Amino acid sequence: MGDLLFIGSCAGNFYALNKTTGELKWSYDIRQDGRQVSFHGNPLVINDLILIGTDKSCDPEGIGHVYAFERESGKVRWKYRSTSVPTDIVQLNSNVYFGSFQDNWSSIDLHTGSLKWSFSTGASNKDCHLPRAPVIYKDRVVISGLDGVIYSLDALSGRVSWKRKLAAAPSTALYLRDNNIYVGTDDQRIYRLNAETGGVISELALDAKPMGRMAFANDSLLMFLENVRERVGYIVAVDSKLTGLRWKRRSSPEWASETPHLWRE
Repeated sequence: MGDLLFIGSCAGNFYALNKTTGELKWSYDIRQDGRQVSFHGNPLVINDLILIGTDKSCDPEGIGHVYAFERESGKVRWKYRSTSVPTDIVQLNSNVYFGSFQDNWSSIDLHTGSLKWSFSTGASNKDCHLPRAPVIYKDRVVISGLDGVIYSLDALSGRVSWKRKLAAAPSTALYLRDNNIYVGTDDQRIYRLNAETGGVISELALDAKPMGRMAFANDSLLMFLENVRERVGYIVAVDSKLTGLRWKRRSSPEWASETPHLWRE
């Protein structure tokens, strides 16, 4: 951000480099704070701070933190210790939100790093699935629990506003657009939910399981599909109301991962 490029290394270091020259401006070794080495989520840049979460995957003896680094100097403004913080960190007003490998979801104060509330689905994570990033809708935080349920939580208290269990577990990150939440599921479907109530507005059957993060280009929703059995993948575009497929491009499966991304300029 600005003149700086931030990189998290799974060797346990967080770096700030000059974008133009590649010069190292500062770095921080997270291993000095305990058993943690990884950065799985996207950082959050707010004014003069950059916030990033850390973890040691599902290691039962591992830990994680949310760090608030001063962007220019790398000085730690505050750090919040957790079991793990592998998700993106998202912000609403003076609070930030994130999830853990243990399916615990937390809100902490942006200015002090103090805990405001926590919420747990109680789900186990024996296969060490990577939890997906939360999204903000008005005064709520919407999460996809490892129990297969989508929850809308009051951002100030963490109380459940609504929850929705679909026919199959979510297989994509949540995508919020206007008053709609889009999510793909393990049974090869894509759903559009009412963000206010969690009600299903529309759904569409697909040729393979949607994966990773979606993106919009004008009125087309773009996503990855993966057929593991046949080792084939696709990039597809569907219309925003989920009435049908607009186009499909076949791809080799080598790109496939638990969290493939789509970006648009």
